[in-house]
Amino acid sequence: MTISRRSLIHGGAAGLGFLALGSLAGCSTAAPGTGATPTGSATSAGGGTAETTNLILWTWPEGFGQKALAAVATQFPQYKVRQDVIGGDFKQKLTTTFTAGSGLPDISGVKGEDIAFFKSQAQYFTDLNTLGAEDIKGDYLEWKWAQATTEDGKQLGVPIDIGPTALFYRFDVFEEAGLPSDPEELAAAIRTWDEYFELGKELIAKKPGTYLIRNTGGMFDLMWKQSGKGFIDETATFIGDQDHVRSAWDTAVKGLNAGIVSKLQSNTADTAAAVNDGRLPADFGASWHLSDLMVDAPETAGKWHVCEHPGDATNNGGSFLTIPDGAANKEAAFEVIAYLLNAENQAFEFEDKGNFPAVPAAFDLPLVAGPVEFLGGQVAAEVFGRAAETVRPLFEDPNENTVNAPFYAEMDLVEASGKDPNKAFEDAVTAAKRLAQQVGLTVK
Repeated sequence: MTISRRSLIHGGAAGLGFLALGSLAGCSTAAPGTGATPTGSATSAGGGTAETTNLILWTWPEGFGQKALAAVATQFPQYKVRQDVIGGDFKQKLTTTFTAGSGLPDISGVKGEDIAFFKSQAQYFTDLNTLGAEDIKGDYLEWKWAQATTEDGKQLGVPIDIGPTALFYRFDVFEEAGLPSDPEELAAAIRTWDEYFELGKELIAKKPGTYLIRNTGGMFDLMWKQSGKGFIDETATFIGDQDHVRSAWDTAVKGLNAGIVSKLQSNTADTAAAVNDGRLPADFGASWHLSDLMVDAPETAGKWHVCEHPGDATNNGGSFLTIPDGAANKEAAFEVIAYLLNAENQAFEFEDKGNFPAVPAAFDLPLVAGPVEFLGGQVAAEVFGRAAETVRPLFEDPNENTVNAPFYAEMDLVEASGKDPNKAFEDAVTAAKRLAQQVGLTVK
């Protein structure tokens, strides 16, 4: 449930571009009318040519849609913005290029899950406060803006989007089973995880082979984030052995034992078939999960709704645009970033791929606040907007994913082979503490 089409594409899309040691050979898109060449000139109003500033933007395969790029081209005819789509491990390729010291783009995306790492490598980025970032800070959700702020106050990025979570569900399947299918009614019926588990048992009793949860690891991922704490605290101390993690672990195991988990791995043909057939009629996900459903199960269009999932909303994803320190045209790059990520253009991106705006002013714009056809005409922004305002920000340490990996591995063993959950948790803690010590964290 936490691994989506976007993470699969980001991690290993062959043929979409390869970058190493600063050399790029990949997919490029440009705003209409700008061309895709890195150098050139534009025709002036008098029929002559005028010099243009060429800006290269690095993004991952989903990139920015044509409406947003076209808006930039119209606003800044003096700039040529070329979007280069980078396949494979985006973080690693950006890091490699920083190390090489050449071939840098003028603007680069940074994924939300990587921003904590890059904050520890702040010397490679331009402090956007030196270019006027403070003037637009108030336009963005405070907690999301802070994710790209270093301890000494440097601003490394401007938010592209956020990933407030909700429950996507097939209302037609719920209706057939006699379960609440209206978003408000369903949300009210599943405020606790125990209520959700009971609903899952009722569903499977009426429609055997129909599950409310994809896999236990994804459920655990959502649950520990609801605590507002992770596996490392602000003092660089490992806290993955504390009650908030253990409670999430036990609750996830309870859901598994309720028999309502399909045990399907994400990004597989079996999972796509289950979604298409209605055997997996519910899924937790961020707003951008809509694009996953549209790709995996297009024939189910109009049969989905979204509502609040049990417990508090969390944030899953949401990326940033940054300016590498070695960029040649920083002022122009920041102008483009500030415009590309304004309310109107973030609304275009919500329309294009379900990326939920990081600018609250966009929540009420027609493209965001209007009905979503795939979701049965529901105004989904009402759900995601409420979630966005209530997300509890997590402290992010660059080593978070390193030390929490053993917990997911052990949970997979519990699900797949019936390993004793208590022994699995103990083994996860032992492995995580060893990793924490190796990366220099304090372990008590």
